[in-house]
Amino acid sequence: MPAKKLIHAVLTVYVCALLACCAGCTAAPAASPASTSGSSAAAEAPSPAADAAPVLADCPVSHSPKSDGVLIEASVADFNALGFAFGDSVDVAFSNGYALEGLPYYSGTLVEPGEALLLGSSALPYIEAGVSYGDDLWATAGLSDGDTATVTLAEPGAYADLQKALDLSYTDERADYPSDVAFANFRELKGGNLKPGKFYRGASPVNDKHNRAAYANALIADAGVRVDFDLADNEGEIEGFLEEDGQTGIDVSHFEGLRNAGDVVAIDLDAAYLSERYGQKLAAGLGELMQHDGPVYIHCTAGKDRTGFVCMLLEALAGASYQQIADDYMITYDNYYHVNEANDAERFNIIKEQRLDSMLRHVIGAEIGADLANADLSAGARNYLKAAGMTDEQINQLTAYLCA
Repeated sequence: MPAKKLIHAVLTVYVCALLACCAGCTAAPAASPASTSGSSAAAEAPSPAADAAPVLADCPVSHSPKSDGVLIEASVADFNALGFAFGDSVDVAFSNGYALEGLPYYSGTLVEPGEALLLGSSALPYIEAGVSYGDDLWATAGLSDGDTATVTLAEPGAYADLQKALDLSYTDERADYPSDVAFANFRELKGGNLKPGKFYRGASPVNDKHNRAAYANALIADAGVRVDFDLADNEGEIEGFLEEDGQTGIDVSHFEGLRNAGDVVAIDLDAAYLSERYGQKLAAGLGELMQHDGPVYIHCTAGKDRTGFVCMLLEALAGASYQQIADDYMITYDNYYHVNEANDAERFNIIKEQRLDSMLRHVIGAEIGADLANADLSAGARNYLKAAGMTDEQINQLTAYLCA
């Protein structure tokens, strides 16, 4: 990937409290913008020459601690109205002198882990620069309040093919899915020597951001889940979700019962799986999880990214083959995006290589192009957990906890 590589470790998708608007930006839109918008960055800009390249100049920036990205305070609509388009290559220059060149501008985090991008997600109020599954760009760039960013077009359409292949979206409407199971992305983990009926994964049974909490709650109740391994949230967030669920009448009674019994292990994990802190928090959480009897439900918010990484790691430790891990991982893309090997083999394989293979290579310390099918994934998982702070004895205990 030609995007400039920074440090290894994330960018995820959701942002908490954000400041300001893009009224401080100046902009020079192209003669034929991709879309139109009535808000400030595009509307107040002077008319450029007919052949002028799009520029977003001197736009305020702010830190997104949830995703470790840098919010450039122009909305996606305003930014695209200047003439930028998903799949373009852009240069980003910050007012403190730090610069990123040749970044892909994508609608999602479509780059290899550890690579930088400019993200224009519909889930975000502003465009965001960051490092996919990487460290905090705000800190790396040495930014502070009052700094600004200027974004210029480097090469139109430079990354258009990958944007097209991985531009995926899903709905939060139950009617768009064939079953409650698919809607909640719910399933049992079965790879390797995992204990049958002991481990499940899926969407959050308490955070109803994607309208799935009640469905996930009913499914874990039916499965007899006795402990919830919440990868995404902290205690304060869980308390807020429960309050919201009560106000809207969403039934999350099974989850609430687990929490009241002290059987929710919440580790507030971000999506930066390349970072040292990610492994350390996960290892500590697994140590706590082993103090609770299962069955166990593993989830983040949608049950896709953090859940995918953690389930892959546990499956590998339990002796699952590459194919077993891939089969489980790719169910998510069938459930949410209706992409499977039968109906879209090209996109299926791109997703598997970009997402799952990258995570596995990180865990086992392999280079791009390594033969994952014949790699010792269990040994790689042990090494990963040991590097994250677990002792051999703790890893043996975890293996016994997982395996029949």
